[in-house]
Amino acid sequence: MTPSTIDFVHEPGDPWTVTQTLPLGTVVRVELRPAGGYRWSGIEASEPGVLLVEGTVDDDGAAHFTITTVRTGQVVLAATTRFQGDRFGPPTRRWTMTVLVTPGVNRGT
Repeated sequence: MTPSTIDFVHEPGDPWTVTQTLPLGTVVRVELRPAGGYRWSGIEASEPGVLLVEGTVDDDGAAHFTITTVRTGQVVLAATTRFQGDRFGPPTRRWTMTVLVTPGVNRGT
């Protein structure tokens, strides 16, 4: 069986928390697009053994990551976006994606 690939894009104004239920072997291409003047951090995983995470943050502040599910379990992915123009400017924001990895079928919300 060929693993499925899902594209996930977070735009400015989208919800800050997301939940996904994914089967083993699923690949998720994540793009976090920043609001004007903001820059994304890298993504951190609460349980590194459940997912493989690779990616970069571009010069324009957008983050691009590929996530592959490798073990059943639950993991929270998190990244922050920080205003770059003034260190006393708008607050840092935190985005999270809770991923439940199962041996079953794709169900995303």
